[in-house]
Amino acid sequence: MADPGSAYHVKRSPLLYVLRAFALLIPGDWLKTFFYLHCIAAPRRALRRALFAFYRYDHVYAVLAGFRATGGRYSVLEFGTSAGYSFVKLLYATRYLGLAERVTVHGFDSFEGLPATTDPRDADLTGNDRWVAGQYRGDYARLRDYCEARYRNFALHRGRFEDTLTEQFLRTLLVEQPVLVWIDADYYTSARTVMERLVPFLPSGCVVYFDELDATNFGSRLTGEARLVHEINHGLLGEGLELVVDPELSLHSSRVYRFVRLGTGPQYRAMPDDNDASLVRVPTNGSPLP
Repeated sequence: MADPGSAYHVKRSPLLYVLRAFALLIPGDWLKTFFYLHCIAAPRRALRRALFAFYRYDHVYAVLAGFRATGGRYSVLEFGTSAGYSFVKLLYATRYLGLAERVTVHGFDSFEGLPATTDPRDADLTGNDRWVAGQYRGDYARLRDYCEARYRNFALHRGRFEDTLTEQFLRTLLVEQPVLVWIDADYYTSARTVMERLVPFLPSGCVVYFDELDATNFGSRLTGEARLVHEINHGLLGEGLELVVDPELSLHSSRVYRFVRLGTGPQYRAMPDDNDASLVRVPTNGSPLP
């Protein structure tokens, strides 16, 4: 009787049977390996990337569309506007969804490029992003003129985040509640400044997008926006606060979060009732079908 420990369990997958058939037809290990790498592995990786690699704008429409059925005014905040590529796309999304009269898009940037930093928490440790002072410099006047010719529901705030996130501005967020905070500031220190100022004014459920979260140091908690998320979830800005990955909006990445607050604080206006009595489901059949 064969030793049961010597048997290797093979998954009964139709694809494995096909691969075995190809292996029988291809002579030599070199050709078999070449075939696998170029005809199986490479197309599979390309397809996976095409389907799941994060593209940054589909979630914007999903977030904004969720507020079309509600009343009141809202805001979208972008930190790290640079030359305005994403800012204009955010603006157009409000127009496309018919929300230009109810949603104001705010862009925050010094328009002088990245500041110099020596804080190790800002560092890229892998060499994938070697930021330098002045990188991503934008043209404030050009962007302002471009937007003024096409849109009315925007504001550009020129200066450092600590200077433009004033108490006067922050109080406007109690009226125009933020539905999306877009953080593309690259540095941990810059992102932390933003969140420290905004947290008291963010409604529970607000979407926060971190552009560099899993692009810097593979999403390591040692530096960058991933460090900030980890610290907030461990009490940096107070107890009862959490940033939770939204898998539906993030897809295969870890860039889109929901801000959640326990206890008192800003809340969104009531959404359409998902608990209406008419939505109670009565028995129809005993099968797995609806």
